[in-house]
Amino acid sequence: MKIRNPYRNLPQWYRGNTHTHSNLSDGEWPPEQVVAYYRDRGYAFLAVTDHDVFTDLSQFTTPAFLALSSDEVTVCGRDHIVGLDLKGLVEPFTDHQQTIDAINDQGGLAILAHPNWSAFGLERCLGLHRYAAVEILNVVCSYLEYNGFALQYWDQLLRSGVRVWGVAADDAHRIPYQGGKAWVVVNADQLTPEDVLANLKAGNFYSSTGPHFQKFEVVGDTIKVWCSPAIEIRFMTGDPNPASRVRGDALMQAEYTPRPGDPYVRIEVVDAQMGSAWSQPFFIDPDWRP
Repeated sequence: MKIRNPYRNLPQWYRGNTHTHSNLSDGEWPPEQVVAYYRDRGYAFLAVTDHDVFTDLSQFTTPAFLALSSDEVTVCGRDHIVGLDLKGLVEPFTDHQQTIDAINDQGGLAILAHPNWSAFGLERCLGLHRYAAVEILNVVCSYLEYNGFALQYWDQLLRSGVRVWGVAADDAHRIPYQGGKAWVVVNADQLTPEDVLANLKAGNFYSSTGPHFQKFEVVGDTIKVWCSPAIEIRFMTGDPNPASRVRGDALMQAEYTPRPGDPYVRIEVVDAQMGSAWSQPFFIDPDWRP
């Protein structure tokens, strides 16, 4: 059995938001005010993803803050695909794969946005490739229609053999009400577009609404995790119920040895304030031999 650990345990962790809007599309604030809001709250990077607009944030990048010029591309109706770290506008297509390919052709990273709100059919997504992640929490969709969580959708993709990462994002249009509620934390050597994008693509990050993951290890056939104080740590393997759960008052470490037949393991942490954090999946290759 081979457990594929996406985490490298590099020295730095950088908090960022991958989906936000300004008044260049349907957000309420101008880009400079949106950037200031996140930067002042300790975010290390931000993507402003206006609808079918290339939002150039290059002037806001400093050694301590990375601003990713990006775009949220409309495919059709409510079907949107976020493109991070683009060089220019991605023209709207009526084809999902063409849109994903156009984002990748610019060296960007494609994320399927708000799958429940978009009603992205699972069969459609199974036919797509080259997208890096799917939004497992979209804050504004929870505000609009109470369908922002897409953990079950993510597990359906994973169980179908799609190796895709999970992103939590604000998608804030009305700041401060929808801002600073969900984020990703990327493990990288440096705060550069190249390092942040490479580690997002590799799954070397987690998503959160509060708790922190601190370290991941695979020792033999056992997955070990360390985190900020939690009341529950769950190991999920594709079923609605956890394969293992640990409960306590200030948990900071747990471990799980995958069972035969587990296709992957992902970890959920819940803290005393009911915030959650989600690891990326550790994929299991059962027939691998050294």
